[in-house]
Amino acid sequence: MQAERPGRSSFLERLIFRWSVLSEPRVLLESYLACSLLPFLFSILPSWIVVSGGPVHRDGVVDYSRGLEAILFAPIAETVFIFAPILELCRYFKLRPLWVVLGFALFFELLHTQRGVLGHLMLYPTMVSMTLVYMAMRGKSFLYALLFTIVVHELYNFTVVMGNAYTYDRFFY
Repeated sequence: MQAERPGRSSFLERLIFRWSVLSEPRVLLESYLACSLLPFLFSILPSWIVVSGGPVHRDGVVDYSRGLEAILFAPIAETVFIFAPILELCRYFKLRPLWVVLGFALFFELLHTQRGVLGHLMLYPTMVSMTLVYMAMRGKSFLYALLFTIVVHELYNFTVVMGNAYTYDRFFY
């Protein structure tokens, strides 16, 4: 799973190579945008369209501690205890990156059982992107892989938690 110049390889394998040779800020930006595009279009934007019609009051159903946990702590724990061990094992056995990305992203997405089927379909590309960034940065070092995956995951979680209109108790009054 090292970054080798792709010959006849899949789009995902070429993307791993591309991200392994780009500058770090560019990788962070591209992977964050790849993670966030579908959730923005199908979750965040619609939530703001719904609440823009007038006063919305959710009667205190918001638990801000869950958002803080999702933004700060879950990405670290998930990367250290789920991403790294499984992806390092796949790397050890030299499994083809295409199948590692698709399989691990599916496994990781299915761990998030709070979503319905449409939520899983919408967020599967997000998991693919996070797996790709881990694998691309792993070519540089294990620490890079951990840090980049954690940062992208935290930025993504921040976006979906804080960007969603349903996070907030009151609007427009």
